[in-house]
Amino acid sequence: MASLSKRQLLLMEHAAKQRLPRVKFTADWKKLYQLWQIGETDGTDKYLYLTANDYVLLRNMAQIDSGLDILALDFDVPRQQMSQLSANEKYANISPEADYVLMKLAPSLSQSLETDLAPGSVADLLSVHNCSLRLKADSAIALCQQLNLTNLIVVENLDSFDHFFANSFTPDLQAIINNCMVLYRGSHDYSPAGRKRFLHLLQPLNINVIGFTDLDPAGLMIANTLESCRSIIVPQLALASPDKLLTLTQINSTNDFHKQHKQWAYLNNLHRDAHSNDQSKSLSGYQSSSQSIIYNPQWLALVQWLGQHCVSIKQQHMLAKSMSLTLLNIHCSE
Repeated sequence: MASLSKRQLLLMEHAAKQRLPRVKFTADWKKLYQLWQIGETDGTDKYLYLTANDYVLLRNMAQIDSGLDILALDFDVPRQQMSQLSANEKYANISPEADYVLMKLAPSLSQSLETDLAPGSVADLLSVHNCSLRLKADSAIALCQQLNLTNLIVVENLDSFDHFFANSFTPDLQAIINNCMVLYRGSHDYSPAGRKRFLHLLQPLNINVIGFTDLDPAGLMIANTLESCRSIIVPQLALASPDKLLTLTQINSTNDFHKQHKQWAYLNNLHRDAHSNDQSKSLSGYQSSSQSIIYNPQWLALVQWLGQHCVSIKQQHMLAKSMSLTLLNIHCSE
């Protein structure tokens, strides 16, 4: 097993690439000096002096120990790839759970794949049996490109992910649902790390990312902080007739709302700041060039209503009550 830490390799990389004549004699450099006796100390244990020949030796010894070249370090790889170079596969930044996502395709998309694949194929399983796939993040990206995908829906809860297509959607939203990939946000057995990496890789494809969360402070905060997310799926009644929504029995949990005080504080601050920015803009007639995004007034109204009535409605209840779901833009560009 390689004895060097990732931090020690990075220290050597920085010094070797910069050809630093001396480095601070920190604990890590002291350990390296004890290992190989490369360099000369200044006698006060304050600095370690290194020559060009010393850097050649450091590079050779580091490669013998770790299998890695300190002048060409790349930790942003999966563990399987790192294991081909080093005895310490944990040098890899991409851990196993960060390299996979849990996803499913809209039935119509799965069926379109079947034209090129034999019956009983993966596409057949997806469409007929409503199966999900645990895919490598880069394979999921390739699938998005193959399908010319335009919409990705990220679902907060696993059971709601499993039953996503059983929900009722407004006609406009249904058109989006018919041509989408559905992604589980991640939790417990399915790490969110894979979802984060996938969304980061997805950015150049300009795919519309939509959040489907609980209608509560935590859910709205998730949607607002989800990378590249511009809109959220909510019950149509929450926008058209919120009072009627709250008259439905066994649907709203005020107790659960009060457990989410941190998330509500986040939303409340967001709501307050958005109105402060609007007021400042109207008074000054000026908007900072860095503030290219403003919040949709309808989204802000939903946040305000949520707090006034202590609303916490779960995705499972949206399905149980056969609520018609619609799309709400979180913010829009100016």
